[in-house]
Amino acid sequence: MKNAARLCLGVGLTLSIASGLLAQAPAPPGPPRVLQIFREEVKPGKGPAHQKWETGWPRAFAKVNWPTHFLGMTSVSGPSEAWFLTGYESFAAWEKDRQNFDNNRTLKAEDDRLTAGDGEFLSASRSIVAAYREDLSSKVVIQLPKMRYFRVLTFRVRPGHDSDFEEAAKIIKAGYEKANVAVSWAAYQVSLGMPTPTYLVFLPMKSFDEIDASVARSKTMQEAYGEENQKKMTKLASDGYLTIDSNIFAFDPKMSYPAKEFIAADPEFWTTKPPPAAKKEEAKPAAKP
Repeated sequence: MKNAARLCLGVGLTLSIASGLLAQAPAPPGPPRVLQIFREEVKPGKGPAHQKWETGWPRAFAKVNWPTHFLGMTSVSGPSEAWFLTGYESFAAWEKDRQNFDNNRTLKAEDDRLTAGDGEFLSASRSIVAAYREDLSSKVVIQLPKMRYFRVLTFRVRPGHDSDFEEAAKIIKAGYEKANVAVSWAAYQVSLGMPTPTYLVFLPMKSFDEIDASVARSKTMQEAYGEENQKKMTKLASDGYLTIDSNIFAFDPKMSYPAKEFIAADPEFWTTKPPPAAKKEEAKPAAKP
């Protein structure tokens, strides 16, 4: 069920969280406690056609005024992928949403039709569920509707070395607080859907200028960490990490189903227009004899 892989954007626009993920109303004091990611690997050359097909889901949800909203995004770097994110208060809330969806015959039938057609554009898909780690996340306030990208860091950790990742993450968090550098991120620990232990870190960005700024402040951050902590982080990464993957994803309004309040925060970007109707050819006058 593809609906189970959408991000509920809710009504809260200003977030005291790292990733800026918004949850369903009433807005909780932080990001979604449970995040499901529906990850699609798009066949080469099928990106535009896939995007066009994906617009069927927002239309279907809007038609029945579905209360759960979602964010769709596509990869700018790395493999050609589309991610759809859904946030929940708990695993029980996720289950309830699935049950409600399955009981809505109209929406379920349309979802089945769209899912069958979606296979033409995909080489693989995966459903991932992760739990929010507040202790490893930033507390910087952002407005997600004003953002345009997520930089996603994927940490594959050696079995039994969760503590290495957690210690390194806390050193980084303390370093940014010490340097008084306002960078927003949210850390999630994967529970289901891919090899564990795996951690996902979401960093919202308004533009690529923020990457330049990150490079420029590297010396500042080194001083904030201190030489001893830098050596410790190097060892923790060497001992505890299998791989680190970093990629950028661009928000796609056409493949998203945001709440009205979310759209209102930046309507120029988030308001999608229906495709223009095909023009009818004017009847030509009959030829004179």
